[in-house]
Amino acid sequence: MENKVDIAEYIEQTCMEIIANAGEGRAHVFEALEHVLKEDYESAKAALDEGEQFLQQAHSAQFTKLMAYQLNGNEVPFSIIILHAMDLLMVSTSERDLLKCIVNARLSGGTEQ
Repeated sequence: MENKVDIAEYIEQTCMEIIANAGEGRAHVFEALEHVLKEDYESAKAALDEGEQFLQQAHSAQFTKLMAYQLNGNEVPFSIIILHAMDLLMVSTSERDLLKCIVNARLSGGTEQ
């Protein structure tokens, strides 16, 4: 990256990659929630597994692009798009983790307490 325009474009593209993958992953998490509400835990697990792939891609972009860029001594300027990307990834991951606990408990015969 040679200049500030290249850096800003790189960061914006990376954020859009995070947002797109986290959003798609979150859609699968909500699909899993619909299955949980119907007590169809096998389908819920399948939807969570599909969503996991997208959330991993989002996390990978966050770590290998943004965080690695900063860890190499480069400045990542604050922007609303970075904030949105990080927020969406965090919320989607938290929702996935919570739903995964419920689904796993139900599939193993436990409760979600």
